[in-house]
Amino acid sequence: MDIIFKLEHRLQPFAGNQETVRVKGATVRECLDSLISLYPVFREILFDAGGTLSALVIVEGKAVLPKDLDRPVTGLKEIILLPMVQGG
Repeated sequence: MDIIFKLEHRLQPFAGNQETVRVKGATVRECLDSLISLYPVFREILFDAGGTLSALVIVEGKAVLPKDLDRPVTGLKEIILLPMVQGG
């Protein structure tokens, strides 16, 4: 199934300055893997060194928790990606 990742402006330079990227996948994880296969730098951006999701993934207005990456995307058209805000 085709899904469109909508990239927050700080992520766009890592995808050739595109606002959206079309990928294929049946689950959130498969869609992320598809994005990473197109733009490998996203592995470092989206996951920490232990492989845990460290970015904000929004599906149908709700944040996807790392334990929910196998959630089906049937009927979805868009996933939103936001980098985590860090500070102190």
